[in-house]
Amino acid sequence: MKIGLKISLFYTALGLLTTVAVISAFYLFSSAYIDRLFDSYLSDKAYITAQKQWEKDEVDEKHYLQIQKKYQELLPEADILLLNAADSGITKKTLKRFLSPQQVTAILNSKKEHLISFDYEEKHGAALYYPDNEGNFVVVVMAQNKYGNEIKEHLLLISVFLLIAGALITLLFGNIYSSHILRPLKQILNQLQKIRANRLDRRLKATGNHDELDALAIALNNMLDNLDNAFQTEKSFVSYASHELNNPLTAIQGECEISLMDKDTEKEEYEESLKRILSESRRMTSVIQQLLYLSKQDEQMFKASIQSVDIHDMITAIASTDSRIILSTDEKAKDTNVKANPYLLKAAIKNITDNALKYSEKDIEVCLSFIDGHLSINVKDYGIGIPEGEIESIQKSCFRGSNTAAYPGKGIGLNLARNILKAYNASLEITSKQGEWTNVRIVFL
Repeated sequence: MKIGLKISLFYTALGLLTTVAVISAFYLFSSAYIDRLFDSYLSDKAYITAQKQWEKDEVDEKHYLQIQKKYQELLPEADILLLNAADSGITKKTLKRFLSPQQVTAILNSKKEHLISFDYEEKHGAALYYPDNEGNFVVVVMAQNKYGNEIKEHLLLISVFLLIAGALITLLFGNIYSSHILRPLKQILNQLQKIRANRLDRRLKATGNHDELDALAIALNNMLDNLDNAFQTEKSFVSYASHELNNPLTAIQGECEISLMDKDTEKEEYEESLKRILSESRRMTSVIQQLLYLSKQDEQMFKASIQSVDIHDMITAIASTDSRIILSTDEKAKDTNVKANPYLLKAAIKNITDNALKYSEKDIEVCLSFIDGHLSINVKDYGIGIPEGEIESIQKSCFRGSNTAAYPGKGIGLNLARNILKAYNASLEITSKQGEWTNVRIVFL
């Protein structure tokens, strides 16, 4: 069952139950009011009958004419019985046809006016005990509530009609509204169905309503960005790994074949071949090691041996490897330690300084300092710089700047450094101006 139909049925059922409750309450209260109103008419009819019958000698003519007029107007179709309480045998027997024994006893033993309502077959009735100077009497009035029953029937029909009409209207507008609110979701689904592994560049259009579906579209677009980046990285990774591993393997294989083919090879030539094989093996080992580190997740990096690292000693050791590195250090930063794997942290920082040395013929500046209470390592070179549109991509795996074709490299050093630093809660900020300078800042948070 589709979501739109579920929504329509749910709100139809909810509306139906609410309508049933409201209409039922209205019908019950209306019916009770009609019955009470008819009972009051029966009571009035009993009193006015008693007054007409026994008050003629106690009121003036005008007042008596009013009593007669009211008697004729009020429930003219009612059945009336006049009983003399003094004739207890006949009165009691007659009353037992309409009243319970307890009600008969209560009305006959009354000392003052006493009224009892009752139901007899299809009629409602009222029995009135009426003491008078002429004697004690009982007036019984019975009638069918024809108009009241007709009103109840009309109310019931109207209630059923309103119930059915309300359910149909709710279902209709529920379908329309659910289709309207789910239309953006259907659009998102249609767009998602068009996305394939070779078309991860497609993105979903936001609804513009600033609602949860907009948030869903944005979240899905972010997920597609991550998937696209991961897919492109994987393709670059496989391509790079194949290329980088193929070259040294080919070189090693060639050296071995040449050495085996030439039986008269001198010792010096064998040594040269072995040196070339060793060099290519080390190169391949270095590539494999970097690829393995690149494939690790942050959590795996954290599991490596963590210890307190004197960052000043580490930077000083790195700076001593090349005379072009100009190191400056704040006094506050000299005695600062960070929690990290010393091998991985050194590899990350050295990758950054090696890049600066590779892409610049001038000296590079390395500064260890505190900025806004955070330890910072700033590496600045005055070399080829990074094209403006490529600064965001330069940290991706196997990505190389468009102006680096003349320089050797694998395109994984900076990405590896970023992953390592991220594992130790440090951020990497890169700013550059093409052809002039590049500044890389490491901030330990």
